[in-house]
Amino acid sequence: MGFRNIKIDSNMKLHIKNEQLVIEAGEEVQIPLEDINCIMIENQSVTVSAYFLQKAAEMGIAVYVCDGKHLPNAVLLPMVRHSRHFKILKYQMEAGKPLQKRLWQQIVVQKIKNQALCLEFLELDGAKELFDMCKEVQSGDRTHVEAKAAAFYFRSMYGLGFSRGNDHIINSALNYGYAIVRGLIARSIICYGLEPSIGVFHHSELNNYNLADDMIEPFRPLVDLYVSQHFDIAEIDSSLTPEMKRGLFGIMNFDMDVKGDKRIISNCIDMLVASYSSALQGKRTELDLPELIQLQVHSYE
Repeated sequence: MGFRNIKIDSNMKLHIKNEQLVIEAGEEVQIPLEDINCIMIENQSVTVSAYFLQKAAEMGIAVYVCDGKHLPNAVLLPMVRHSRHFKILKYQMEAGKPLQKRLWQQIVVQKIKNQALCLEFLELDGAKELFDMCKEVQSGDRTHVEAKAAAFYFRSMYGLGFSRGNDHIINSALNYGYAIVRGLIARSIICYGLEPSIGVFHHSELNNYNLADDMIEPFRPLVDLYVSQHFDIAEIDSSLTPEMKRGLFGIMNFDMDVKGDKRIISNCIDMLVASYSSALQGKRTELDLPELIQLQVHSYE
């Protein structure tokens, strides 16, 4: 797994030479493909070669492209990255409802726990109430504690008048960060041979990434924590600047905690996806879920 996350926000040419990504912008910069985790292409004037796209897919590099508002709206993912794809697909399709409900319960509990930790780190009221809500989550979350917790959480963070549906810089920042994490999760899901449209809780026929939308839930508070610490709720009419987007893109360099060890978010995602695959195969009952810690950039030793 690579460790470099590259953001392209000016007119450049990208191509491959000798297993290196070559970035041309007046002068050439070369980066080994094996070092690259993902690439964000924000400028619509960037040109890429078909061979670049082929090699990115082959190496499992997530390549994001943005829309006219410079928000991530697509990600290039490999079609074939696992030698036993059909075997894993059968496990997904045959997974029983009791197993799916237990796994979704674990995901919801960890999400709410991470939301509580986020409020604690921000020194805001409401953490205790969220920790208490964790105890109320039943198998399959049939009493919809997740939705109740989310409404309480965002009111605690941004006030009673805040809504996730508002056209606001806070929501723009959250959506940008979530899209980046979602793309990383989708990449990992495919690399582990799972079918991303078959979710645990999400089952929309119009969504090709139901499973990614399940797995992103415990990671959302990491984005929330960053946005709350770096964006001002009072800047209602502001829009995301290139500097802001670079900061949000850098979220994937932060650590979370899994089983007492601090790990970079891409590694946390891989551990969750691998544990889910093992659970489908009856090899385990607990998912490896990430726990929020204070914002900390991963250190490579």
